[in-house]
Amino acid sequence: LIYPAVGEKGECVNLFKVLQTNLCENNCFYCVNRKDRDCPRVEFAPQELASLFLEYYKKGWVTGLFLSSAVNVSPNVSQEKMLRTLKILRQHHNYRGYIHCKILPGVDTALIEATGHLANRLSINLEAPNQKCLSVLSPDKNFHGELLQGLRKIASFNESHPLKAGVTTQLVVGAADDQDREILSLSQKLYRDYNLRRVYYSAFTPVEDTPLENFNPCPPLREFRLYQADFLLRKYDFTAQELIFDRKGNLYLDKDPKLAWALSNMDRFPVEIKKAPFEELLRVPGIGRISARRIVQLRETTKLKELEQLKKLGVVTKRAQRFVTLEGKFYPAKEEPKPQIDKQLFLWEEI
Repeated sequence: LIYPAVGEKGECVNLFKVLQTNLCENNCFYCVNRKDRDCPRVEFAPQELASLFLEYYKKGWVTGLFLSSAVNVSPNVSQEKMLRTLKILRQHHNYRGYIHCKILPGVDTALIEATGHLANRLSINLEAPNQKCLSVLSPDKNFHGELLQGLRKIASFNESHPLKAGVTTQLVVGAADDQDREILSLSQKLYRDYNLRRVYYSAFTPVEDTPLENFNPCPPLREFRLYQADFLLRKYDFTAQELIFDRKGNLYLDKDPKLAWALSNMDRFPVEIKKAPFEELLRVPGIGRISARRIVQLRETTKLKELEQLKKLGVVTKRAQRFVTLEGKFYPAKEEPKPQIDKQLFLWEEI
């Protein structure tokens, strides 16, 4: 699979996303490759997979490798095969490009370290925010003893041997009665205590011939709102406790998390553009980090008194105008802006 990975600056990188094998000893209820599911099974020898990737790489189809695996025989055996693939690429073919390698649950520390010395990024999928939710998805796995402990080992390696692209994890959202509040509280802890580069959220999609095949799929908009809220945690100094959730503990789908927070904290608005600190500007819907920095720089030499001036600085004025004043003047919105869904929003500025 050629996977178009999008970076935080909007750049797109084609990765060769592949499993060393889809032969699996596990029976995760949601997984297309679960042991009891009738599907074609394939296993690559390390040399075979390395050669296949290099062929794609030399043709310019891909610029990096995203290598994972199902668990065949044991986690250590499967991780060792991935490690051999990486060694062939790095040591025999002198490949110096990007490699993201998954660490399987339960793998020995020595294998994690050996893999880390050859990869740019390591990750392990937590799958769920706690044991209760994990038991719905993967009842044979242990959240604290197996998954979180594995992530802790990876984070420890990253602390002593910093990975160029850091450490990430992924959560499956919407199949296990999980709440956005507990998901984002976990993400906040992972960013703070484990120095994770990213937490990824994957909206659950039922797979035929699995125990969860009749479950409802997770709305893509919920995944999108989680990414927006995650962006606020990582880039805007919000805390999970500040975010606004509905009675079920989920983010509102009809408005983005920053707007929901602002509407619930109207006593903090409007802010005066000419004197509001950078941190206050960041709290205004429609003003991002880049536009806030531009405002702070430009107002030292120029009076900002028209919405058009803000627009030229990158501010989404239709969103921001009800929350700011310019030289004391208030510009109330004529009507509530309709929500617009841009799938790249959480990577960019207009939040």
